Amino acid sequence: MDNAFYLILNMSLSSIVVIAALMLVKLIRSLSKRVVYPLWGLAFIRLIFPFALSTRWSLFNFTGNLVKRLITAETIIRTEIPIPGLDKWSVMNMIGAAQSYFPFEYRTESYKRFFTISSLVWAVIAVAALLAACALYMLTMTELRKAQPLKDDIFRSDMLLSPVLAGVFRSRIILPEGLDPDSPEGKMVIAHENVHQKRLDNLWRVLAISVACIHWFNPFVWLMVRMFFADMELSCDEKVLAEGKYGIEERKAYARTLLSFSEDKSFLISTAFGQSGVKVRIINILNYRRLTAIGAVSSAIFLFVLVLLLITNPGVGGGF
Repeated sequence: MDNAFYLILNMSLSSIVVIAALMLVKLIRSLSKRVVYPLWGLAFIRLIFPFALSTRWSLFNFTGNLVKRLITAETIIRTEIPIPGLDKWSVMNMIGAAQSYFPFEYRTESYKRFFTISSLVWAVIAVAALLAACALYMLTMTELRKAQPLKDDIFRSDMLLSPVLAGVFRSRIILPEGLDPDSPEGKMVIAHENVHQKRLDNLWRVLAISVACIHWFNPFVWLMVRMFFADMELSCDEKVLAEGKYGIEERKAYARTLLSFSEDKSFLISTAFGQSGVKVRIINILNYRRLTAIGAVSSAIFLFVLVLLLITNPGVGGGF
C-alpha cells in the first residue's frame, strides 16, 4: 500500500503544475468556455494515469529540479515479448525518497516508516470519502425517484427549487413545481439539461468527485474540481446559446431564467440549472460572442500546443 501511495503522491504533485497552468489559461477572457472546459481533462489524466509520453515539448522540461527522476515504462513493465515504443513512456518521480523501484526500496528507514503510516491514513480517509459520496448519491437518487413523469424523460418533483439532471447513464430531467416544460423558460431549461445529458456531464462529475476522494490530501485538486464544475455550467450555457442562435433578447431571457432558479443548492452528482456561480454565468451569457472561423482555428492550435506541454513528461534523455 505504501508503494501505491508513493505513486499517487507523485501523480498528485505533477497535477499541481498542470492545474496552475490551466488556472492561468482561464484568465484569457477571449477563450471560449467550451474550449476551457475539456482542458480540465489534462489534469484528470495526470491524476489517474501514472504513465505519459516523454517528449522535448513537455512543460516539465522547464521546471528545473522539480522532477527528481524519470522512470521509463520498460523498467516497470517487464515482459518477455518486447513492446515497441515502451521506452518512450515514463513515470515522473517528484519526491526522490526511493532508492530503487522494482523492487521498491526507500533511501532510509525513516522514509519507509513515514510512507507506511501515511499510506494507511490515506487509504482510510480515501475509502471513507468514497463511501460517503456513494451514500449521499444513493440517498439523493432515492428521493428523486419519487418524481412524477411528465413526458419522455422529463419529470416533476415538489422537492426541488431548481431543475436538475439526475442519474448518470439513464439520466432524467426533473423540473420543480410551477415550471411548464412548454413555456419559453421551460424550453431553455430543458435545452440546457439536454446538453448536459448528451455530454454525459454527470458521469464526469462522478469521475471528478472520485478523483478528489483519492487525492483528498491535495487542496489544488479540490480547487480544480470546483473550477471544473463552474466551467461545466459556463460551457453548457454557451452551447445552448450557440445551438439556439440566441440574439440579445433571447440571451437576456435566458439570464433571467437562470436568475430565477439561482438557489444555492449543492448536488453532488446531479447537475442543477441554477448552481455554480450564477453572477459569472449571467455575465458570460450577456457577453457571449459566436466563435468565428479564425477563432476556431486559433483555439485548435492553442489546444494542440497546450496538450503537448501539459500531457507529456520530460524527454527521457534529459538527464533525469
